Amino acid sequence: MRILIPILGFAQQGGYRVLSELANSWIRMGHDCTFLVPATSGSPYFPTNASILRYDRHGHFTETASGGRRCGYDNVMSLWAGLRKIGKDYDVILANHCLTAWPVRWANSGKAKKFYYIQAYEPDHYPFKKHPVKHLMSRMSYALDLKQISNSPAYIGYGIRPLDIIPPGIDPRKFFSKVNPGRFSSGKEIVLGTIGRIEPYKGTSTALAAYRLLKNEYSNLRMNVGIGNVAAADDIKITPIKDDEKLASYYRSVDILVVSCIGQHGAPHYPLIEAMASGTPVVHTGYYPGTAANSWEAADTSVEAVAHAIRQVVTAPSEEREAKANAARQAVVAELGWDAVGQKFLDLFHD
Repeated sequence: MRILIPILGFAQQGGYRVLSELANSWIRMGHDCTFLVPATSGSPYFPTNASILRYDRHGHFTETASGGRRCGYDNVMSLWAGLRKIGKDYDVILANHCLTAWPVRWANSGKAKKFYYIQAYEPDHYPFKKHPVKHLMSRMSYALDLKQISNSPAYIGYGIRPLDIIPPGIDPRKFFSKVNPGRFSSGKEIVLGTIGRIEPYKGTSTALAAYRLLKNEYSNLRMNVGIGNVAAADDIKITPIKDDEKLASYYRSVDILVVSCIGQHGAPHYPLIEAMASGTPVVHTGYYPGTAANSWEAADTSVEAVAHAIRQVVTAPSEEREAKANAARQAVVAELGWDAVGQKFLDLFHD
């Protein structure tokens, strides 16, 4: 099977990791997979074995990135022009963002089957007051007659009617468990971790505020922010992260991983999945695959609720933390290995 994935350009967000890993899994299973990108797109941030084809808005092919300023309109038109050129050569075309759904739907691509993988409910990312055009294009993209697949049941509605729910996967060989899952690494300090993100709904500021609230109770509490995107401060450590190996090492280095996002509750969340695979206890505000049996869920997204959930982990017997950490690891490995996830897509493509 030949599969084409049009994207607006390679980037560092987790959704692009999903697409790279899906492509890699399909290639391992003997299929041909290609990314179609605008001519201005740089190289993949997340490694992929897939081919990469670059086209500009006039339908001209380029071997390498052409440079120049990336523009949303030009990106969409470049994908449309590229799809008109090569879409008919593929069996499946997989849209994966509201702005890729439009060129996929309207470009004449022969007999290729057209699917739309909805990884996030994008109107949440494009508030109407700030991004009215993108908000409307996102909302309207769900009404296009593309075969939909979603990564979460939380997105069903508003025209989202997926054939199936397929969550993102993980490579358990990279995100392997720490030696003593669930147990704190030192009797002297308890290290909280959170991934630093600039988007307010990602909840980095909530995690930091909860930590500072709890410092008054636990003088041995420390905070280690992965990636960065936060102001330097005397009471936090910042760990730069450039690849999956360093990311996995970061999860194993902290004692508790805090995910305090706001919105899209019930959806998969990568830091949660990765920390669970790494044997690290997690506190979260309601995301897949967290359950009462494998994690600690805050009652709501307030600083006080997140702090209370952290307090529960700190005061829990080590046997309870170990049991939940082992259950979390088992759930992730059983359900979310990349080849198993990739096969679910192939089953839909063949059907």
